[in-house]
Amino acid sequence: MLDRYSLPEMTAIWSNQFRLRTWFQIEAHACDGRVRLGKLKEDISSAIWEAEPKEFDEARIKEIESLVHHESVAFQMYVEELTPKKCQGVFHQGLTSSDVLDTCYNIQLKEASGLMITKLESLAVEFKRLALEHKYTACVGRSHGIHGEPITFGLKMLRAFAETQRNITRMHNAKKEISVGMVSGAMGTYSTIDPAVESYVCEQLGLNVETISSQIIPRDRHAMYFSTLGIVAASLERIATELRQLQITEIGEIEEPFTSKQKGSSAMPHKKNPILLENITGLARLVQTYVSAALNNITLWQERDMSHSSVERALGPDTTITLDFAIQRLTKVLQGLKINSDRMAKNLGQLRGIIFSHRIMITLIDKGASKEDAYRLVQKASFNAMETGQDLMEVLSEDKEILNWVTSEELSQLFGLEFFQKEIDGIYRRVLE
Repeated sequence: MLDRYSLPEMTAIWSNQFRLRTWFQIEAHACDGRVRLGKLKEDISSAIWEAEPKEFDEARIKEIESLVHHESVAFQMYVEELTPKKCQGVFHQGLTSSDVLDTCYNIQLKEASGLMITKLESLAVEFKRLALEHKYTACVGRSHGIHGEPITFGLKMLRAFAETQRNITRMHNAKKEISVGMVSGAMGTYSTIDPAVESYVCEQLGLNVETISSQIIPRDRHAMYFSTLGIVAASLERIATELRQLQITEIGEIEEPFTSKQKGSSAMPHKKNPILLENITGLARLVQTYVSAALNNITLWQERDMSHSSVERALGPDTTITLDFAIQRLTKVLQGLKINSDRMAKNLGQLRGIIFSHRIMITLIDKGASKEDAYRLVQKASFNAMETGQDLMEVLSEDKEILNWVTSEELSQLFGLEFFQKEIDGIYRRVLE
């Protein structure tokens, strides 16, 4: 709707000029709607459009506001200063301030959604690229931070890709939820404005009509929107946290980008700290803290109060700008991510075969051992191997109870990675197709 005044950057959406221009266009479209109903002369509406300034005089509006102590009235008075005498009393006729403020706010949130969806799509591209490049790059899987069984780094990235795809869907739903406008007048009864004007205005602005308003657009819509931003932020935090963990010195499986002249520490020249990922984690937490405020905004007094207004002045720009930046930052981290596949292989062998304990237990069960006996035998051998520093294969081959069920040759065949990768193609097809 604002093609003539394209403002692609997130910060521009929350600029005063964007807001004031959107206010003007809502009001001017409402005048056009009244013209269509025969309730206003076309030349008056045209004169209002012609008075639209290339740049709104923010200082003059503030000057008027300092006298009337009402920002919407100050804006209306400012516009009347720009229009011919025949237009006096026409601008804003039949509307209430929330018609303009709420519709504008939702336009800003809708535009912000579009930018974030585009950036999430770019993020998904990077996850998919890494997932395909490292489909069979073996690494150890961990639960509770403890070595579990072999997986691949590609699977980690594929999970992140699928999660991001879900977040894109969530953002589309949130965008749809918030893409409503209202021009229903005081108390939302249309007593001073024809519903056809509302339909026309919303059509011109690319919005759906709010099914029923009071004097405001219901804030459960906004709560859903900002809750979605909180979920997206939590996803970014999860991914950034895992990547930070993989950069821990003792793990060392990946490294975030580090430039040639970058300094990791003011005191320790050797340091390469995951500061970008840490930054993403912090930004995500900030977005999540706003969700409770959005939920609390649902509860307003009867047809309306203004307790939500001060919250939303920070809520809208702070969450969208912060999340937009965090998505972009994670995308750039992935673009320059260093994958240490040799270290992944080394970590796989760190416990000398113990990560294959599950497969060994299952083999014993298949050979006829009870689940309890199989678990006990493999657990004892695994703990023994960890305590003595021996290879698990070596310990197993010396255990007569285990050799009652399986030969040393059969045991040796249980320590390969192929067994754990045999279904990877199917997983990839399910996610990518």
